[in-house]
Amino acid sequence: MLYSKGPIKDPIESAAKGAVKGTLEWTEEKIVELIKRFKDRDLFFVQDEKIIDLAKELRERGEFKFFKKYVKDKNYRILFMMGLTLRGLEEEGKDFKPLVNKIHKKYGREGVYIAHFVENGLFSKYVGYLLEIISSEEELKEEIEYAFNNIDKVVAFVSQTDKPKQKADEIVTKIQAHSPEVFIISSVGVAKSNCEKVKKIVMQKISSIYACEFYESKGKKIFFLNRMDGDVL
Repeated sequence: MLYSKGPIKDPIESAAKGAVKGTLEWTEEKIVELIKRFKDRDLFFVQDEKIIDLAKELRERGEFKFFKKYVKDKNYRILFMMGLTLRGLEEEGKDFKPLVNKIHKKYGREGVYIAHFVENGLFSKYVGYLLEIISSEEELKEEIEYAFNNIDKVVAFVSQTDKPKQKADEIVTKIQAHSPEVFIISSVGVAKSNCEKVKKIVMQKISSIYACEFYESKGKKIFFLNRMDGDVL
């Protein structure tokens, strides 16, 4: 399970104590703002009111409502919201790198992976695949939780600087060790050609066990490696 890496000291709690000590100096607007921050305390690390408002708006979408039906962990819910927010910023042509850095500072590398998993639309496609192969809501819940608890074991993001053979060997090792129902290889923009090379090397080694499905949209290349029925590594 993922935990926040943030400091123990709560900045909102500190602000509240300051408000109590200096109540006479606080205007009604400041008090309203303080109450608002208490309600959104889990998003305080973002430290950008406009981005927080965007995140709150996006959590009303069906995608988030579907997710929270199956995952109760607070940190995963926040990271899911951050993934939707990164996607929103990208669609608006805004710089999302500062938010990625804040996610990394707060939740580490795995937190960034989860956020990108949502941002790139991988979560929706992953669930779509699961719905074709499982028979109950309980199984769906277990598979979704497994993906978020083991994000590094079910998805690999290929960058332009990755060496294809080395990256492919890492992926094959993970697949052989964990035998996931589905493993995702994904890339964005200029890394797409490198991703193709990585996938080709991987499939040369596991094609008897996994079938590959390909998706491409909005500058993203995604390969779903689906374990074939009856095959065990």
